[in-house]
Amino acid sequence: MQIESLSTLPLQQTIPSYLFSQYSDDENLQAFVAAYNSITQGYVDWFNNTPLGLYTSPSITGPLLDWIGQGVYGISRPVLATQTSSTRAGYNEFPYNVPPYNYLSFSSSGTAQLASDDIYKRALTWNLYRGDGQQFTMGWLKNRVSRFLNGANGADYPVLNNPPSITVSGNTFTISVFGDVPGIALQELMNARILAFPFQYNVAFTSVSFLNLGGVLWMTSTLNYPTSPVGLPAGSIWYDGGVVAVVPGGSGSGSPVYFGAITAPALLALGGGGLPTSNPHNTNQLWNNGGVISISA
Repeated sequence: MQIESLSTLPLQQTIPSYLFSQYSDDENLQAFVAAYNSITQGYVDWFNNTPLGLYTSPSITGPLLDWIGQGVYGISRPVLATQTSSTRAGYNEFPYNVPPYNYLSFSSSGTAQLASDDIYKRALTWNLYRGDGQQFTMGWLKNRVSRFLNGANGADYPVLNNPPSITVSGNTFTISVFGDVPGIALQELMNARILAFPFQYNVAFTSVSFLNLGGVLWMTSTLNYPTSPVGLPAGSIWYDGGVVAVVPGGSGSGSPVYFGAITAPALLALGGGGLPTSNPHNTNQLWNNGGVISISA
């Protein structure tokens, strides 16, 4: 598989090694030379299929990705952290006779983990992508947010397909994102200022997620969901004023889908045509209740 597009292809095969004629009748030496040629060809194939500068290649993972990200682009694998800390000191901060006089209290809690290859590549693309220009605008921010949320493994993405919802108040940009892995990672990376963003501005997030309201599937916002069934094929998911609905039609015999296990973007991509049309009486399983997605008790 050739990853790069080149006008002149690199060397595809090695010049094979061979035995001198006086040894050509020795089976062991012939096998040795054949094995040597196979190994050297493997090296050539690997380098052709693993362009080291193209970090989005599926062949570049793990320590090799770290080496390229840090060594070629100077960007280390980020840490996703939810750490919060507080410091208490000074007069009237503590009740009397509880801590010693002139006491300072520092506490910290949270979690931290290295970003996966997928998130690392998305972060690299955010910081390295040049197609949007270097001037900060609302379009620049929307393109990068859309590319980060939808471009798996840092791949480019047609950003106009799913424009994100971003509002501005003063110097704060509020971004609405789904509460899935890319959405959470975007929040943590931007809060840590790991992704390129002008220091003059602040960023806040609104998480869009599913809710179980009386056995009916609700969503907190219409982010990227159609708001009308008009023109949608049978089984499509749409947003009906807060309720998650499905266009009539479909087999109704798909694999079980459960509330709490499927994210909003995943359900939108899956569709509702495979949801059962009667209550399966299986806790948290989604079903099509006459066009409204319900949650079995």
